[in-house]
Order: sequence, then structure tokens, then C-alpha cells
Amino acid sequence: MFKKLTFIALIVISGMVGVAPVLAQNTVWRIDSERSTSRLFLASSKDPGAGVNVGVGRTSGGIDQNAGDSRIPNFDFTIYPADKTEGQSGKDPDYTVISFKSTRVVPVSEETFRVRGELTLTYVERLVTLDPNEAYSGPVYGPVVHYSATQEAVFEFHRVTPSGVQTTKDEDDAEWLASSTTKGEEFPQLLNVVSSTNWPAFVADEKCTMPSNVGEDYSGATCTGKTVERTARVDVHCEMPAMIGEGYAGEVCTERSPVHVANEVQMQLDLHLTRANSAVSASSGQ
Repeated sequence: MFKKLTFIALIVISGMVGVAPVLAQNTVWRIDSERSTSRLFLASSKDPGAGVNVGVGRTSGGIDQNAGDSRIPNFDFTIYPADKTEGQSGKDPDYTVISFKSTRVVPVSEETFRVRGELTLTYVERLVTLDPNEAYSGPVYGPVVHYSATQEAVFEFHRVTPSGVQTTKDEDDAEWLASSTTKGEEFPQLLNVVSSTNWPAFVADEKCTMPSNVGEDYSGATCTGKTVERTARVDVHCEMPAMIGEGYAGEVCTERSPVHVANEVQMQLDLHLTRANSAVSASSGQ
């Protein structure tokens, strides 16, 4: 009887060992760059709520829910201008790129995490030579020079749960919101580059098709999508004039309060994710 029980116990333990790698799985989420946005604000520490939304960037990357503790995810994302692609294979990008990689994640609640990590800014500058003389015909631009700077940053991530909807582990879509504030004195390059970069309009789910027939009136591909507008300034009040006459020139706008010098960069992320894997074992050798 004892030998029989021992044999059964060995079978059960062997089965648990074989199942363990299957249960220890990572859930990898891919950030959908066609729908995910990063709003970039220049703000003042004297009036943080009156920040100016200088641009809306495109965002890509991923969130990895670790098999060791699936409740605590790792975050890795990249922000770049909406008219660019995520990267150029084998080349340094000729545009502004802001990337973040988490190093420490602390749960605040079941759906909220305070994430500390490395914020890396990659940008380019072109050397300019000015020689004002009688033959001067304008500035002479030299080669592009690439720069990179890294500073620690803290983001607060919150997983959005639709009201009245119960989440399950088998969901294939998710949404996360995140925000951070970086002081200019701690990361001056970020403040300068964000303010000087040309952030083009972000068109979500943009799809372009060529016309079936190309004639004399051809004007290019036809594109559809929804433009994501910049957030309206809260320190500016605009209203229509009481009387509209021949000199009507549109709304009259006034600043509600003096504009403070910007010394902070605020980022607000809206990340739409899709599941990139159905089941990835934490032990690839199994």
C-alpha cells in the first residue's frame, strides 16, 4: 500500500513540474502606434494647470506583464513626431525621439502603478555658419549632428477599465493612461527640444488609397482618419464680438493671467494596446 501511494505521489509531482513552465507565462502587449498618443506640454511650476500643449506625438512600444508577478508590468515606449516611423534600421533617426524604459514599478492600487525608469532623448542639430558680407546669400548649413541625453523620470500609469465591464485575463485589447512632469533644471535638453520640435498633426487610424484612375486633376492619394487636436489653452479666453461689421476678423482672445516662463515638460499618454502573444512560456527551453 505504501509503495502504491509513493508511486501516485511521484506521478503527481512529475505532472506539476511539467505544467509549471506552462503556467509561468508572460503576457506581452503591443502599443498600437496608429491610435496611441503622447501630448507634450510646456508648463510653469507657478501655474502647472496652464500648460501649453505644443504637440501630439505618436507612441509605440510594449508592456510586458512578467511571469514572476503578472500583476506588475514592465513598460517600454517611444514617442516621436506623427509623420515619422518608429525607427530607421541601421541609421540614427533625423528627428526627435523620446524613449522610456522602466527600472522599478511600485503598485499604487490594483490598476495604478508608479513607474521609475530611464527617459532618453535623441535629437539632431545642424551646424549653421553666418558670414554677413557683400556676397551674403543666407546661412550655410553644415552636417547633421546627433545628440542623446538620459535622465531618470517617474510616470504614473493607470489601466482604464470601461464602466460596468469586468476585465478578464483573456482580453485582447487594453488601454493605459500615463502622466509625468519633468523639471527643466533637471533635464534642460528635454525642455529645449520639445519646445523647438515641429510636432505635425496626428491623424489616428490614417489610411490612404490611390485613385483607380489618374487624370489631369490628380492631386495625390485620398486619406481618411481622425485628426487629434491639441488641447485648448486654459489661460486664454476667446469670444465672438457683440457687433459684427465690415471689420470683423474673427474671435477676440485675451489672456486670463500673465504667462509664466515655462520650466517644466508635462507628458500625457493615451496608450491603446493589443495582445502580442497568446501564451509565451517563461522558460523558452521547455
